[in-house]
Amino acid sequence: MRISTQTFYQRSTNSILDRQAKTSELNVHLSESKRVIHAADDPVAAASIQRLKQSVSVNTQYLKNIEVADASNALEENTLGQVVNLLQRTRELMVSTGDGVYSLENFETVAKELEQIKEELVGLGNSKDGNSEYIFSGYDVDNKPFQVDAFGAVKYIGDQGIRELQVGSGVEAAVNDNGFDLFMNLSSGNGSFVSSIGDSNTGSGVVGQGVVFDPTLASNFSGEEYSVHFTEPGVGLPTQYSVYSIEPATVAGNATVKLAGVDLNNAAIANVDPAAVFPNAGSAVNVEFFATATPGEFELKINNQSALPTIYDANVATTQQISIDGMTVEISGVPVATDIYQVNKYTAPTQYAENQTVEFNGVRTQIKGTPLDQDFFTLTPSASRDIFSTIQSAIDTLRIPGETDTQEAVRLTQLNMAKLELDNALDNVVNTRSKVGARMQTLDNQKEIGQDFKLVSQKSMSQLEDLDMAQAVSDLKIEQTALEVAQQTFVQLQRLNLFDLLR
Repeated sequence: MRISTQTFYQRSTNSILDRQAKTSELNVHLSESKRVIHAADDPVAAASIQRLKQSVSVNTQYLKNIEVADASNALEENTLGQVVNLLQRTRELMVSTGDGVYSLENFETVAKELEQIKEELVGLGNSKDGNSEYIFSGYDVDNKPFQVDAFGAVKYIGDQGIRELQVGSGVEAAVNDNGFDLFMNLSSGNGSFVSSIGDSNTGSGVVGQGVVFDPTLASNFSGEEYSVHFTEPGVGLPTQYSVYSIEPATVAGNATVKLAGVDLNNAAIANVDPAAVFPNAGSAVNVEFFATATPGEFELKINNQSALPTIYDANVATTQQISIDGMTVEISGVPVATDIYQVNKYTAPTQYAENQTVEFNGVRTQIKGTPLDQDFFTLTPSASRDIFSTIQSAIDTLRIPGETDTQEAVRLTQLNMAKLELDNALDNVVNTRSKVGARMQTLDNQKEIGQDFKLVSQKSMSQLEDLDMAQAVSDLKIEQTALEVAQQTFVQLQRLNLFDLLR
């Protein structure tokens, strides 16, 4: 079998080229310190490395999100700490005004400090983060959330969103709390009732908070506004109190109707006063609206007793009182003809004693001081109120002129309600601050998890793609030796010549 010189040349050339390619490839791996650079180097390992790189990339983003969320929550926690300090100072001032030794000048001094605190709270509510974004505005981070109108009322114009960042697989962390839930959506009074004194009271009676001691019973009368009315049945006779409520029965309009007085000494009171006590028959009477010939004007009837010639004029945007046979109702808003409200009687006239505890329908309150004839106190179901209105109410209360017993009673009652509302606000801020702390703890945990995952992933990738340097250097020397042998062999092949052999 004859093998041509051309074949020898081709084989030698291919061998040299192959050795050069392998040597070059080994040099590349050595320079990169990587065993797997291309998928062809190890297809299975390359696929695993790609998956690990994707997981590490996602984990890196989680760690960045954790840094952002942690910074935001730290800023909020610090801001809430300042809010707590201001609210605690506010409560100290309110408590100090109830010790009975403050003069009107002292009250004014406290009112001025409360004005400053209110302004500071607005400023804290409008705090920004490092990106100049408002931290309490929900999603609407570019607009100032708290603004003061021309009348001094604080309005919230942010939204109720809570921004979140994903900080782990299936784990999201909030980076803010909206100002509505924090400052605006608070309970008035003690969370169950707001206690107040009748505008026309003349005695020194002070009403305490309305406490629900039997939730099951009280729930049957949910939404009713109660009033405790006092009567002096005769000269020298002990003062008595009765408990009534008023509630919507069949209402299509948007009027607000309150019971503003019950004069049991009125000769015609039996015409409008419920004849019995709940749950007996005759324990309720109706307050009804009837249209007149003039649009917006209504005839009022209580237990079918008419108020004419007195009418309620809904065209006048003021609160109006109408009395019928000794019962007085206070009306505002716009009713609809045939609207019906119901007056219920829950406690018959009962002798009053100093510091009297009054119980009805699972609710308890206490009356202190000396109420006089036709004085009354109201327990209105709690509604939503903001902390700024509470502080402003305290300011206005401190500026009530005069130092009579009645004025002192009004001040004390209203300040007591403001303190209860302030406690609600303080609890809400403290609870929110606790949630922020819990979020920061979660972020610390997720950061530790993320860092551990990063180390494990990097170790796994290193095992899959990093080069064994000793083995690689050995392989390179072998390939270099093989390349030198191939090159020398090729040189020898070039010298093979028939004429050389004939010499």
